[in-house]
Amino acid sequence: MAKENIIVNYDKQEDIISLIKEGKKVKFSLDLELPNGNFVVDYGFDGQIVGVEFFNASSYFPLLKDSEASNLKASMSIQYGPNWALVAYSIYLPGQSAPIISYIPAPYNKKLILEN
Repeated sequence: MAKENIIVNYDKQEDIISLIKEGKKVKFSLDLELPNGNFVVDYGFDGQIVGVEFFNASSYFPLLKDSEASNLKASMSIQYGPNWALVAYSIYLPGQSAPIISYIPAPYNKKLILEN
């Protein structure tokens, strides 16, 4: 499988960080309410997850407050199950020796995505 580039955008004022696979278009998004803030999963026209967004991002990633928003890099991989997907991500902050690495489960139903 070819490595996909991930575009990272961080709006410091709104405190939202988004990760999206380069060149992918979003068919629809699913907003999940979590204790740290809303998490949005973006699904593409091929039925796959193409991106994620974290609202209240600094509660997920406290080091974002002190980072230079223009130099963020990330990687993302997704493991699919019958009705779930596990989104694993790494965010590389300038000046930090190690990336922030974590994962989050998301609902997933490829048939439903493709039908709508």
